[in-house]
Amino acid sequence: MGRTYTEKTIKLLFGTATHCAYPGCNSRLIFKDRELYTATAQIAHIRSEKENGPRYDADYPSDSINEFENLLLLCGEHHPPVDRHESSYPVEELLEWKERQSRQGERLVAGAELAAIERLLNQKAPITSDAILRGPVNALGQAERLQQASDRFDEQPLESAVLFDQVATKLAETPFVHHAAIIRSRQCAALESGESFREAAKIRIDLGWRDYFSGDAFAASQQIRRIEKYQDSLPEETLRAVNVLAYSAAYGYERAVSLEDLADAFDKMEGADQGALNAAMAFTEEAIAWRRLDLIRSRASTLSEMAGNSTADESGLAIRARILMCLADATDSWDELIRKARYTYPPPITSWMAARHARHLSLTGHPEQAMERWQDAIDGAVSAQLNDSAADWLYGLRATRVQYWKMDGNTDDLHRLAQALRASGNRSVLPEPYPLAARSLSHLLDQKWPDALHCLHQHLRHSVVTASWSAERTVHERFGDLLVATEKWQEAPIHYIRSDASKKLKKLAQAWPDRALLLEPPSGQIPHWERIAACKFIASASRALPEDIARAWSEFAFMEISTKPPGHPQTSPWLPAFSAFSATADAASLESAGNFLDLTADWLHREPGTHSRTDKDLVNALVKIYSSHETLRDRVIKMLCGAILLRNDASDRAVYEGQAILSENPQVVEQRLGESARDENLYAALALVISGCDVAPAIGLARKKLEQYVQPLNITPGVSEMRVGEEDAALLVTVLDEPDRQAFVDSMIARVLEIQDLEANRASAMAAIAIVGPSLHAEGRSTAFDLLINFAQGPTESTASMAYGDDPFSRFKFSVGDFSLGALAIHAAGKLAHNREQYAEVQRVAVPLLSSTSSSTCSWLARMLRDLPAGELTVDVDMLATHQSPWLRCVAAMAWARDPHRWPGLGERLCTDNDPGVRLVLAKELKGRADHKSIIDVLRNDYRRDVQRALR
Repeated sequence: MGRTYTEKTIKLLFGTATHCAYPGCNSRLIFKDRELYTATAQIAHIRSEKENGPRYDADYPSDSINEFENLLLLCGEHHPPVDRHESSYPVEELLEWKERQSRQGERLVAGAELAAIERLLNQKAPITSDAILRGPVNALGQAERLQQASDRFDEQPLESAVLFDQVATKLAETPFVHHAAIIRSRQCAALESGESFREAAKIRIDLGWRDYFSGDAFAASQQIRRIEKYQDSLPEETLRAVNVLAYSAAYGYERAVSLEDLADAFDKMEGADQGALNAAMAFTEEAIAWRRLDLIRSRASTLSEMAGNSTADESGLAIRARILMCLADATDSWDELIRKARYTYPPPITSWMAARHARHLSLTGHPEQAMERWQDAIDGAVSAQLNDSAADWLYGLRATRVQYWKMDGNTDDLHRLAQALRASGNRSVLPEPYPLAARSLSHLLDQKWPDALHCLHQHLRHSVVTASWSAERTVHERFGDLLVATEKWQEAPIHYIRSDASKKLKKLAQAWPDRALLLEPPSGQIPHWERIAACKFIASASRALPEDIARAWSEFAFMEISTKPPGHPQTSPWLPAFSAFSATADAASLESAGNFLDLTADWLHREPGTHSRTDKDLVNALVKIYSSHETLRDRVIKMLCGAILLRNDASDRAVYEGQAILSENPQVVEQRLGESARDENLYAALALVISGCDVAPAIGLARKKLEQYVQPLNITPGVSEMRVGEEDAALLVTVLDEPDRQAFVDSMIARVLEIQDLEANRASAMAAIAIVGPSLHAEGRSTAFDLLINFAQGPTESTASMAYGDDPFSRFKFSVGDFSLGALAIHAAGKLAHNREQYAEVQRVAVPLLSSTSSSTCSWLARMLRDLPAGELTVDVDMLATHQSPWLRCVAAMAWARDPHRWPGLGERLCTDNDPGVRLVLAKELKGRADHKSIIDVLRNDYRRDVQRALR
């Protein structure tokens, strides 16, 4: 039978003996050295278990062979002769030895002793508590030590901690350093069990920093939570170390923790505190990643001193370099750092510094130097076989060439070379803890927002620290995606700006919710592509800027266009800045507005028919300046007339955007545009009509337009032709005689009814009828009204179409928009209506269409209801006020303002409507009124500056 001894038997044997049973031998049974127990005694059988064994007794019970009564303990010197010379050592004598040994003295056998003895005597291999440790621990000969550490954990925790420390130290000296951290955690638990809290906290702090830099913020926070259980027993310097680790781990993991919180925790540390260098590295790298250079500059001397205190070994030099690179970014002290680098640091770190310097130069507008530094970094990385880093820096070089339009050579060659490097190896200056890009994208797709946030924080810091500039921009774009998806609107624009994601910025501006946009203009130097992206975004989203921020942007934009000449469209922010000023010109100061007019005074004095990229924005700016600064209005109207004389898109915009301005200045319009209108300048003629001055110069052009549009349509089957100009022609025709106007309307009605024509063309004809129809005599208006009402109740669809590419996978798509001919007919009928019955009829026909979800349909219905005479509105205003379309809620706002007592409480609801257009209409209607003070006060506090201005 196999020799196995029960725990009870071993405890009886070693608990009643202290030395060898051989008479006169004092050899000890257990040897303890270096905190380890070793059983030196050997178990001898008084009666053998084998037939040919020493002192075999066939009558002795077999199940008692390995029990206490048949065993005695001998040393290694006396056990062999007792068994080999059995005749010299009879059973009776051995029983006497047994008796005497049992009286050597009782002692308590510790659990760890018992376990060690049992493993040796039963020949059991030690088993570690974690299977992953078996290989490394066994290979280092530490299995027994680790097992004894575990055995003593409960009874002698401090001795257990010593053994764990020895095993961890051995592991840390080998490639099994990750296993050492697991053992250190057990060592901490043993120290805590033995109430050696200071030592336990010291180790946990080191483990926490290791977890932090390996990307496991949760594990670092777990170390901190364990320390918090006994923090009252720790000295002040240990608590400072714990505090800064806690904020470092929480930043990016918990949104409530800010970079300022981390900076404050760092400030409380002293240079000799544990983990001070780690804290400095974490703080500076986060500050650089988030471009908070001010936080580093204010602590530059402290950080520089701490970096100098790092050790001179490989690890210490890496820490020193990482801190000093951040300092160089913040203080622009790269030249000195690079000069000393080659004599201080190993080649991989020198290459790393070159890449970081290249990133800095790229961001600060030094492309030629940046490209040289990128190349230095790439060459050094290739020599050091850091292929992943070399590939990242090749993409940095490529991005620099693209952003600064240094397009000599094929930039795709850099991409191909980078891919070849990645295929030949994956070493880098700072390995990723795990695939950060793939994991963050996966979390985004799975909508695991907290995990995505944390992973993106890690990815951004790693990208910036390793100078992976292309990856850094990608991270910012994904940050923007995350913040938009989670409706953190205010934080999203800056990330899209830093990633130069212009298309996403445009979509963000279009989707911006009803809340103030609190994006301040940049205060320091930022790359030109970020200035371009920021200005484009502001130009698109300017309506959401509050007054003070809009003024700041107008000042910023004007400084850009007044101090810097226009440059290359790919690298100059001049044109986007001009658009940004145009969008915020209503908030510009009097001085800036006047200077802008001085700057652009001669821009519209050029040959007619020529175009400039600034024309559209210039006209927009003029209109805004006119509304905001009365003292500048004379200059503005003259410049608008100059735009009209150009006969281009700027002229069209000046006429229609500046209608109110033209109508307020008929004398100037007539004086400056009369001759041009006589020369058949369409826009000059339209301006004369709009301003209400002498229209005689426009008669000739009006008759030509009439002749053009009363001609029968010539439609070729299978050919779709989109026509424009009916509305302009209609406006000119209004100055002609009654028969001419009637002929024009009849022609337009014929076009409306032509089903072989495009819906877009029929819609334009409908709009032209709405312009000319009100000027007809009563009979003509009634006839046209009846035709349009009938058409509205059964509109015919066009057989021709220009829509193309309905398949979602179609590469080419074309559409001219959605036209509701029924709604357009109702709008035109409303303009033609001239008695109570007709007003009621047009509303009756409109009611079924009010359930439409089409914005176009609701828009045209709202315009019809808006233009009804006072007192003729019969549609339920309460229903309009709750309609999903803001166009119809605007009508409700107008109706309430004109008769507030009819709908009590409606104004209070509408002044907080979630569409700013509704609030703007209400503000315009209440301008100058002394009643409804509470509603006016709400509107005056509206973030929208157009709402506030409407009340002034």
